[in-house]
Amino acid sequence: MKIQKVGLAGLFLSFFFFSPVLKASNFSYTNFEVGVTTNPSSFAGKTRLAFTENAYVLAEIISQFQGDWLAAFGTGFHAPINTLVDVHGDARLYSVKFPNNDKHDFGELAYSVNVGLRAWILPQIEANLLFGQIAFDANDTRSVVEFGGRFHSTDALSIGINYYANGLYKEQLYFSVRFEI
Repeated sequence: MKIQKVGLAGLFLSFFFFSPVLKASNFSYTNFEVGVTTNPSSFAGKTRLAFTENAYVLAEIISQFQGDWLAAFGTGFHAPINTLVDVHGDARLYSVKFPNNDKHDFGELAYSVNVGLRAWILPQIEANLLFGQIAFDANDTRSVVEFGGRFHSTDALSIGINYYANGLYKEQLYFSVRFEI
């Protein structure tokens, strides 16, 4: 009797954890994005490429074109919480060079860890939220907070607006166009 209960529990858990419905994410994580920020104004290019069903690599570069840049490369995960919400997270390595900073010719190295949520709030409207920490060294860590929304006009194209308080620049608004690949 006990073996049957353990077997049934194992069968239930295997259906629960290995069900295709639960493994499929609610959003695409293979895309290319271009955008602009305000205060200070800058241009950005970002890309994510899924390499397994629930993992991706990412790269981004942001610059004000004043001898500055923020370049990042990393890897992340994503998984559905339910039929409307995905949890995602990533770890990134950065090269950051601020304007008027002649101290570091090739930028300062940093790393970050982030976790966030993406949710459908209406059929074509997505809300997103990201929290994290970026560290230049043990004495210089900064919080990352980003939230916003996207309008998905088609399956391949969306426009978005996000609020950034990422500890690197001043608080900013980020306007973007994303192309699903």
